[in-house]
This record gives sequence, C-alpha cells and structure tokens, in this order.
Amino acid sequence: MGQQNYKIFINQYTLFIGNSDFLKQQKEKVILYPASELKDIISKLTSGAAIPSRNIAFETNHSIELYDALKKQFKLIKAAGGIVFNEQGQLLLIKRLGLWDLPKGKIEKGESQRIAALREVHEECGLHFLGLLDKIDNTYHVYFLKGRWILKKTAWYKMIAWGNIEVTPQLEEDITEVRWVDKDFLKRPDFETYDSIRTLMQKIEFPKVSKQSHLF
Repeated sequence: MGQQNYKIFINQYTLFIGNSDFLKQQKEKVILYPASELKDIISKLTSGAAIPSRNIAFETNHSIELYDALKKQFKLIKAAGGIVFNEQGQLLLIKRLGLWDLPKGKIEKGESQRIAALREVHEECGLHFLGLLDKIDNTYHVYFLKGRWILKKTAWYKMIAWGNIEVTPQLEEDITEVRWVDKDFLKRPDFETYDSIRTLMQKIEFPKVSKQSHLF
C-alpha cells in the first residue's frame, strides 16, 4: 500500500510505526518490537501491564498496513482542529479539563476535514473571521471512553484570525478559558498540555510579524 510514519499516544506510552530513517529522527530512546507482536503489545498497553520502555517502535517498510492492523483494535474517531494565529502573531489556546489544548472536534457526517476544523474553532472559541492556510499534520491518541478504547485521528490546519479576535470559551465542552499567547508562553514551567499536543507544537512556526502592518 505505501509508507507513512505514525506516532501514537496510548496512556503514558508512545508507539512509533515507520521505517529506520523515521525512527532515527526521534529524540526518544525506543525499544524495537517485530510487527508480529503488535496485537500483543496493544493488549498490554490497554490492560495496564508493564512495558519496559515508554517508547515502543515497530520498524517496517509497510507502515500503512501495520497501522491498519492497529486500527482494528480500536473504535476510530476522525477529528479536525486549528492551529490559529492572529494578525499580531499570537497563538490561540484553550484550557480544557485543566490542561492547555488546541481547538478541535469530531468530523460530522458528510463534512470535510477543512470545514470541520473551521467549524470547531468557531464553536469552541467564538471566532468568526478565519482564513484556512496549510494542513500541518495528523495526530493520533488512544483513550478509554464509555467502556471501550478509542483511537482518535486528528487533522490539524494552520489558520489566521482576521479583524475582531475576541474569544469566548464553549463552556458546555468543558472549556474554561481561551487565550492568545506568545511563543514564550509554551516554554513556561507551568504550561501543561497533552503529549500529542506538545509534539504537534514542536512543529509550529510562529509567524514573523511586520511592525508596520501586523500581518504575516
């Protein structure tokens, strides 16, 4: 089928699927397992059994097929979200359940990833005038909900907010705060977020802002 690299977060563990070049690029020290042990490793991760390392890797040149095998162990939910900057080059963050996060949500039936990402930013943060730029990446994380394990695949798009950038948290979605932040905010010792979001933020380049125009 093809080759693609995956980094999947399951509880406190990170699971890598990819070729040797991808694995060499990772800062984390990983333990390699053969593809034949994928189902057994997933069973251990979801049952709470101890694994020698928090970073588990499957080296393969057929990563899409191996990811498809992994998907069968979970209920797949597809979501989309926004990495949103304003004209002053600040990043939009939300606080949900006590942790900083980025606006995102489930893709509705018949909805494209791009439209879902724009809708979720609007609903969760109250922004109206959004321009959608490039797709940044996908993130993958596994969690337990209502008696079953879920694999959520989230597509992330870079956006710009124009004009009025007043924000309002969507309280019914457990969002208690929405804030525009500078790059230094992400380096604060009290900045707490999810592992998948922290990894995504490492790929974010804050825009260079012209003092004359305040535009990208």
